[in-house]
Amino acid sequence: MTASSSSFSSADAALEILVSCAHAIEDGNLKTADSFLHQIWNTAAVELDLISKLVRYFAEALVRRAYGLHPPYYTYSNLQIPHPLYYYYYYSRFDINEMVGEAIESATTGKKGFHLIDFHIPHLYGRGYLFKTLPNRSSDPLSVRITVVLPTFLKNTVDFQEEMEYLTEAGKLLKIELKKEDLRIVYTNSLGEVDGSTLDLRRTNDDEALVVYYNFKFHTLLAEAEAMKKELIKLRQINPEIVIMQEQYANDNDGNFIKRLEYSFRYYSNFFQYYSNLFKSGKPLDYNTAKYYMRQIHNIVACEGRDRMMRHQSLDEWRDLLLTAGFLQIPFQKDVENLHALYWVEEIKEEEGCLVLSHKDCPILFVSCWRPRAGEEHFEFNLNSNTLGQGIFVFHC
Repeated sequence: MTASSSSFSSADAALEILVSCAHAIEDGNLKTADSFLHQIWNTAAVELDLISKLVRYFAEALVRRAYGLHPPYYTYSNLQIPHPLYYYYYYSRFDINEMVGEAIESATTGKKGFHLIDFHIPHLYGRGYLFKTLPNRSSDPLSVRITVVLPTFLKNTVDFQEEMEYLTEAGKLLKIELKKEDLRIVYTNSLGEVDGSTLDLRRTNDDEALVVYYNFKFHTLLAEAEAMKKELIKLRQINPEIVIMQEQYANDNDGNFIKRLEYSFRYYSNFFQYYSNLFKSGKPLDYNTAKYYMRQIHNIVACEGRDRMMRHQSLDEWRDLLLTAGFLQIPFQKDVENLHALYWVEEIKEEEGCLVLSHKDCPILFVSCWRPRAGEEHFEFNLNSNTLGQGIFVFHC
C-alpha cells in the first residue's frame, strides 16, 4: 500500500496501513512511516468509536517503537481488573466461580484450612474475590491465611491496615475470620524470588491446603527464561493442592514484530467490539480501562527483550509448557454446555479441560487448574527463545 490513501473504511483497512507503516519502520524509512502515521491520525482522530481509539493506540505504539520510547509497564493502576474483565470475575451467578470452587473442593478434600497466594492488591479486585471460590464444609468459620506477592515498586504505596480491614469485612460475609497475622504482603517480582528467609510458605499443619491464584500474571514471567524457571521450580517445591491460572487467550508473543502486530490488532479489535456490545448505549471506555489496554498494546508492539512484559500465549502453548514442566491438569468436572453464557460473550466452552470464553468465534479468556505431578522429583523441558525474552534452557528439578 502507498501512503497516498486518504482514509480507511474498516478495521482490516486500518490494519493494512498499520502493517505498511511497521514495514517502513523496520526498513528504517521513517519518512514513509511518518506519512502513513499522518494518514492514520487524520482519519482516526476525528472518529469517536472504539475501533478508531484502538487504531490510535497502535499508531502510538509504532511511534514509540520507531523512536525507542519505552516507559515502564507496571503502574499502580495496572494492577486493577479492568472492564470488562470485571464482569467475568465478580458475578458468580454465571457459574464460573462455582466451577472453580468445585475444582478447589475436589483438590482439597479432607482439608480444614486454606493458605491462599495471590499477586494483586486485594481491595482493587473488590468483592472478596479470593474467598468466593472456597468451600466451607462446616458451620464453623473457615480458617484462611493469605499471602500477597506484589512488585517491589509498590513497597511504599500499599497500606497494610487498609487491606486488612477490607479483607476482614469481605470475609465476614462468607464466614471467614481473619486475624492480623493471617495476612502477609511480600514485595518481590514473583513467587520464584521468595526465599525462606523472607517468607516461609510451608503449611502450618497437615489440614491446611495451599491454593495459588495466577490472574493475568503468568505471561509476564515469559520475559525472562530464568524467571519462569524459578517460578515453576518454586511451585513444585511448595506443592500446592491446586493452581488457578487465568489468562487472556491470545497469541501475541511471536518473535516477529510484524506478525505480533497483526495478531494483536485482530485480537484487540474483537475485544473492543465485544466491549462495545457490552455497553450498547455507546458508553466510551472509562479512563482506567482505556489506559490499561493502551499500555498493553504499547508494550506488545513497541518493546522487545525484557521490556516486553505482555507475552500472551495460546492455550495449547500454556498446556505444553506446564505439562512438560511436571504439572498435571485438573479438568473442570461440570458440563459447560449447561452454563449460562455471560451477556457479553457468545460462548462458554470446554477446551482441553479448560474453560474458554469467546466472542464471535474468537477466544477472549481462559481458566485452567493445575497441580504438581506427584512422585516426580526429576523433570526437564525446553522453553523456546521465540517465546522467551532470554534464550533456551533445559533444567532438572
